[in-house]
Amino acid sequence: MNERERERGGGGGETEQSSSNEMSSKVVVAHAVIAPFPCHGHILPAISLAQILATKGLFITFVLSQHRITGPRSAASHLRSLQTSLASSFRLVAIPDPLPSHDLVCGVDEGLDSVAAEIERSQLMQQPFERLMHDLMAADTFPGAPVCIISDAWLSWTQETADKLHILRYVLYPSQPTVLAPLFYVPVLQAQGRLPLKASPAPDDVEACDEGLLVRIPNMPPLRNLDCHGLLLETYPKSLHDAYIRIWMIVHKAAGILINSFYELDTVPIDALRNPTLNPSKVDILTVGPLHSSATFVHPTSEAIDYRNVVSQEEKHCLQWLDSQSASSVLYISFGTIFLPSLAQVHELALGLEASEQSFIWMLRPPAGILCPSEEFDVSTILPEGFLSRIQKRGLIILNWAPQKLILSHPSTGAFLTHCGWNSTLESICMGVPTVAFPQFADQRMNCNLLVKQLKVGVEPHRRADELIDKAEVERVTRLMLTGKEGVEMRNRAKQWSSAAVKAVEKGGSSDRDLESFVMKMKQLSLKNLRMFQSATKL
Repeated sequence: MNERERERGGGGGETEQSSSNEMSSKVVVAHAVIAPFPCHGHILPAISLAQILATKGLFITFVLSQHRITGPRSAASHLRSLQTSLASSFRLVAIPDPLPSHDLVCGVDEGLDSVAAEIERSQLMQQPFERLMHDLMAADTFPGAPVCIISDAWLSWTQETADKLHILRYVLYPSQPTVLAPLFYVPVLQAQGRLPLKASPAPDDVEACDEGLLVRIPNMPPLRNLDCHGLLLETYPKSLHDAYIRIWMIVHKAAGILINSFYELDTVPIDALRNPTLNPSKVDILTVGPLHSSATFVHPTSEAIDYRNVVSQEEKHCLQWLDSQSASSVLYISFGTIFLPSLAQVHELALGLEASEQSFIWMLRPPAGILCPSEEFDVSTILPEGFLSRIQKRGLIILNWAPQKLILSHPSTGAFLTHCGWNSTLESICMGVPTVAFPQFADQRMNCNLLVKQLKVGVEPHRRADELIDKAEVERVTRLMLTGKEGVEMRNRAKQWSSAAVKAVEKGGSSDRDLESFVMKMKQLSLKNLRMFQSATKL
């Protein structure tokens, strides 16, 4: 019996607990195991999905590498909160993985080398994960055996575990469907000898591109090689590229893919992914995003922010500073947890912000190669001389971490200068904030295209030959976004997409329907397990 045949079995039903003599200590519920890839941008949507599924009646075992629970960039605070609020339907399990002591001090999210190391290290989680799964499958007490594994695409070895245990594996994909489509097409590209894709410069006009610089995916407009996921390109380290290809060669074995997006945002690629031409294995394609609370999507008034719910003094200080600014007047700048701008780029940004005479919040981390990001540093040493004193009335520098959702949801925030990671991209859409797009690698180029070319809620600054955005360009785009007519128009369009995101996750919306469909399947499987157990105990 294959995975999809197992999935079709059983009838509907809620959490099951038999009081019959046969059941005694046996309890069966819809129990799912969630295992994210241990990088910050992958963990956060997994936590949100766990919370949503737990509130919909599933029991969640959340499996995470030990260093991500106890390390300096720990997700433990989020997870502990979840354990408290959902004590009867959520538990956290740590999986050991060897982590060099240097990484425990400095963190593991800096640059492509760290991503490659994380992929290699995550392979070492397979054996302890399989031991955990065997224990869970044998459990006779609450919550019973899992009915599925929900794992990150990068943890491709969980497919082998699922196959051994004869349970379903769903892939949690934390980016947009337009990025997913060429990855789903990897087996074909590999068979054609196209991988890695040529990274030669190509004209913006797709019709003018040579065929060798295009990827033609069934039922989608052609994509330039350069607009596909960066890890498919020949310019990336071979070890990282090869690992990524292996991951996507087996994705068609999954029962389904849960995508952190919503149908209205990505209609064309989602329809293509659901078409058997691209998806011959009929992997279930479900949109379950945005994986945020819909209550945070819409800008509140300053007076509506309840500071009693703000966790830290840093958050309170940040929001109170925003309260002192006028509506849509602040540029928020953050480059996420992996990309570290060079010292030269930091200086150009600082001088351009100063010249713009606009207000800004800048989440600033030490530039690449300066020092270990967890160490204390004097921010004045990496900024132009006298910069801090000159901008102190209209600029706020925050070191290493900022409450991004709170900043983006504040009515004073008018634009977001971002690296275009998918979490940041989706948060800007949900909060109705237009973007200044500064993509770097991986899926960020495609996310930039979505914001700038498709949704028209962002602008991409011009870069010099050395890839820097210079002072004059920073000044230009800052003024355009905060004081120009174009910025107003982009804000209005962004708010329309924010409303669409809210509707998608509300009851009856596109993402809510897909989530309910998934939850019902899991409950059907749990009921089937219950009936099978009852039949076996009567023999």
